[in-house]
Amino acid sequence: MSIFAHIDENNILKGYYTKEIHKTIPEPNIELTIDQWQNALNNNHNKINSDGTSESVDVRTTEQKAYSIRKKRNNILMEDVDPFVTNPLRWAGLSSSQQTEVETYRQNLLDVPSQSSFPESVTWPTKPDVLNG
Repeated sequence: MSIFAHIDENNILKGYYTKEIHKTIPEPNIELTIDQWQNALNNNHNKINSDGTSESVDVRTTEQKAYSIRKKRNNILMEDVDPFVTNPLRWAGLSSSQQTEVETYRQNLLDVPSQSSFPESVTWPTKPDVLNG
């Protein structure tokens, strides 16, 4: 059985087709062996190279990547940091060094979009131990 990977101009996978099932095979496409097809499926690959090898690539736009990172950052702030910072009793229960750690962590989270590699890659700050419990 021949399997064809329908791809776009950047070799991003659009779908799989076989002559046994489909009347027409969209162009452009790359013919794959069963092993190549199975490897792409098993590894969730979304890019098929001209030699039939495959890989995973991030196809999101810069704006989508930035949105995703900001959303993750905001969730961390809301779920981990804000319950301490906005609760006077919890905040008062922290030592001054723990408060400083939390304040620094919070500021580092807010500064994530300022990193020079944003949004292609970011370095997430290390969560203080006091927020892990």
